[in-house]
Amino acid sequence: MEPISRHKFQAVYDYLVDGIESGRYQPALRLPSERNLAEELEVNVSTVRRAFRDLVGSGVIEKRVGDGTYLAGIRDATCINIVISDYQGEFQEEIAELAQAECDRQKLRCRIIRLGSREASMFVRTAIQLRQPSLILGDGLLGQATIQEIASAAWLFAVLANRLDQKGIPSVIGDDNRGIRMLTDHLQTLGHRRIALLHNTSGHPIENIQIAVWRTAAGERSPELRAGVPSGSHPVEYAFQAIARALARRERFSAVICLNDELAKGALAAFAEHGIRVPRQVSVVSIGDTPFCRNSDPPLSALNPNLGEHIRQGLELLARNRLRSAAPELLRLVEPELVIRKSDSAISSSLQPIQGVHA
Repeated sequence: MEPISRHKFQAVYDYLVDGIESGRYQPALRLPSERNLAEELEVNVSTVRRAFRDLVGSGVIEKRVGDGTYLAGIRDATCINIVISDYQGEFQEEIAELAQAECDRQKLRCRIIRLGSREASMFVRTAIQLRQPSLILGDGLLGQATIQEIASAAWLFAVLANRLDQKGIPSVIGDDNRGIRMLTDHLQTLGHRRIALLHNTSGHPIENIQIAVWRTAAGERSPELRAGVPSGSHPVEYAFQAIARALARRERFSAVICLNDELAKGALAAFAEHGIRVPRQVSVVSIGDTPFCRNSDPPLSALNPNLGEHIRQGLELLARNRLRSAAPELLRLVEPELVIRKSDSAISSSLQPIQGVHA
């Protein structure tokens, strides 16, 4: 198959976006078919198909089976794009549900759009051209070029769970400094002195902050457990292997902080596989407090990042910055909440330490 020319694809894409922006294409009317548009613009059907595919992925248009292609929504200031990764995780699902509920409560129209990193750049470009306010869950979805584009129209966007205010982009983040200290202080109060940290090893700025705060709060004797999760992969198996490696190395720790609930799932499975009881022999806590935490065995103590408040603050930023586009507000912090369940306990001197776990 002949490769699609980037120049031709961009021309078709821009033609469609300009048609939407100018009002040439209306929500109630069907867009031209791929074949008709290819003939009109004198390009291959595959070029038009790719432009349509990217606009569908961006949530701008929709294909109706047996009926054709139409604009996907109403363009006005009360229609908010809620953009999340197409990665299927409990965190992403909870964000989508909470965002829909909050928009319903505020009587705002919204669309949940799931994108991969490749589609995200096209989405941002289209959102800017069509002046579509967008709330983006920034969990690695945005590349550097896309970040620069967002900064050029910062008043249209707010990013959750990714600190980009230094780049001129409105951001809502949890107070990670306080959150990690809450977890370490809680475990230290229970008598734990070697508190391991299990993380994705993503290099994400927020993860880096969490690691730095943990190192200061937990002390030099606490081991860092790197799961090494490849981008886009599910962390559970990598977390399982990271714990297994730590036990094989005879690492000494009595508690583990997992930086997300999927890492915690893998950690619990690894301890169970090695006959180590939670919390009797090792305490496990997590960050996320998704339904898994509430239903695991034992139920996990966790730091609840207060996702609902993230979304409320993000929507407030969008509304505020649309009115003050020349000087957008760039940063809001959300306080987390520590939820105590049954996966952590005080160290008891009567317990027989497990080699490779207890200090």
